[in-house]
Amino acid sequence: MNRAILSPLCLLLALLAGCASPPEVIDKEAAAIAEGVLAFRDICLKSAPSFAGADSAAKAYGIARLDNAGYARMGLRPDHSLGVQVQKGKQCAVTTPSQRDKTLTAQFLKLAEQFSSTPVAQHLPAKITLDQQTFLLMHDRRGGEAYVMLRKP
Repeated sequence: MNRAILSPLCLLLALLAGCASPPEVIDKEAAAIAEGVLAFRDICLKSAPSFAGADSAAKAYGIARLDNAGYARMGLRPDHSLGVQVQKGKQCAVTTPSQRDKTLTAQFLKLAEQFSSTPVAQHLPAKITLDQQTFLLMHDRRGGEAYVMLRKP
């Protein structure tokens, strides 16, 4: 083969080899934990079982204050993208608008398991034990996302 043709051909092949695509990687899990699940961890799980620190934890998520609604204290971000409801020693909930992420319940239960002294079922309702107190966990997806923990009577 002619050397004048071979040299540019080798150069072209070398350049094309550098353009090869890396193999496709598909994540089997969500790339990041949803903000509502993280807020539940920081506001509810970290302040349980009394929920005494829930007010200050909610501030870190843009909720200026929790107002007394009679039966519980509630607060919302100004844009309504995150809400909190707390009844000291009894229940704590974080709400967000609806999400399309199918991994939310799994994320919620996985984070809760890190705080429980007993195994946590991977279906709802689930039980967790915090400081020898049992709580029920729920994730309600109707009309939004509600991550809830209730102290078992």
